[in-house]
Amino acid sequence: MTKKYYSTKIVSIGGEVSKFTGLVKMMVIFDESMVLPELRDFSVLHSGNKLTDVIKPGDMLRIADSEFKILKVGGEVNNNLKSLGHIVIKFNDDKEDLLEGSIHVEDKPIPKFRIGDEIAIYEAGAAALSGKTAAIVGDDKIMCAAITLILNDNGAKIVDNADEADIVVDVK
Repeated sequence: MTKKYYSTKIVSIGGEVSKFTGLVKMMVIFDESMVLPELRDFSVLHSGNKLTDVIKPGDMLRIADSEFKILKVGGEVNNNLKSLGHIVIKFNDDKEDLLEGSIHVEDKPIPKFRIGDEIAIYEAGAAALSGKTAAIVGDDKIMCAAITLILNDNGAKIVDNADEADIVVDVK
């Protein structure tokens, strides 16, 4: 089974974030209780900062419904994330321009994210069902909940309507 080892929820988005991400293809995240006032406008603020492993190249970053392979990890990323809830995410393939507190991910479009969206990191190979939708149907609520967690942890987006799902699990 794959492992999600970092998870947090977006609680606020600074007014300059979309300009900043569009111009320099970077995203600054901070725990809402740790951000300096002068950095608020350029930061995505989050709450529930939970890091239980070490971020490594090859692992997957998920923001909202988009996934990015982590290419490079600065030497202070894990410490900064644990202590301040802060890292810089660079959406480019330029591995040479690495700052100590930044990670580089695949050069793909930066997703539109909203308050309440999750930012998560999964161990390499954790996104086996990435891009797939799944619906779980059946009367055994405990078994349905367990299967939902497993599919979600493996990258599937859970939907309510079985007709809209790529995968339908019928719990009997």
